[in-house]
Amino acid sequence: MLIPTLHSRLSDRFIATDWDRPVDRPRDAHVDLSLVLPTYNERENLRELLARIDDALAGVCFEVIVVDDDSPDQTWALAQEFQKRYPWLRVIRRRKGRGLASAVLCGFRHACGRVVGVMDADLQHAPELLPKLLEQIEDADFAVATRRSAGGSNGKWSKFRRIGSDAATALARSLAKTSFSDPMSGFFLMRRAIFQLIDGRNLRPHGYKILVYLYAKAMQQLGALNVAEVGYEFGVRTRGRSKLSIKVVAEYLMMLVGLRFGQRTRRARLRPQWSHAPS
Repeated sequence: MLIPTLHSRLSDRFIATDWDRPVDRPRDAHVDLSLVLPTYNERENLRELLARIDDALAGVCFEVIVVDDDSPDQTWALAQEFQKRYPWLRVIRRRKGRGLASAVLCGFRHACGRVVGVMDADLQHAPELLPKLLEQIEDADFAVATRRSAGGSNGKWSKFRRIGSDAATALARSLAKTSFSDPMSGFFLMRRAIFQLIDGRNLRPHGYKILVYLYAKAMQQLGALNVAEVGYEFGVRTRGRSKLSIKVVAEYLMMLVGLRFGQRTRRARLRPQWSHAPS
């Protein structure tokens, strides 16, 4: 459960809050976990990924939300086909806008679970770790799959990529004041109440490292957070292509600078525009 002081603050703020949701989902639906899969050209991985998620979360009340950025390989279309097999699967095809961070926000805003989470769709994040993350978040605000704690590993990364990751982690700790071991992780859960709290402001993350952004925004609002870490070994991509590029690195640096210097007191003039699933 949340620490008492945080729980009381969240309860006070959410009594009268009305959050946007798809019209076909009842407001009182009880879901333990809403897992968002941001996708772009991940068609080759989808069948195995969904089957492993189904096995890993047996006995859990959950939903999976595929948020696809109109993939040329039609990942979204295949995901819609899998809805016939998996009643817990929802699909959002975004025809406008692109990027992992904004896709995660879109999925979180459509989520019904008391806990929201995100993982990559390239099979480098093991779905089998989800039950452990769910167990850990019972006493935390974030549960992060980390490569830098006991049981964790970067896997078969090159020396160059390890150095780059170490540098990015050091920058996150310095500029965004992250206190846990792996702020670069793209595999994590957080309490939806916390997301709703920070989503009242104008969220504008860039790039692929959404965890450090959400954590920093929550820290600015709440001042103290409990983060649980679960070690895991980063897997090897066997299908598709990596999205890492110089542009992604530049967007990450801009995001950190914005968190540290430019967005602490900036307020949204308009409520963010939600992306909606097709009918």
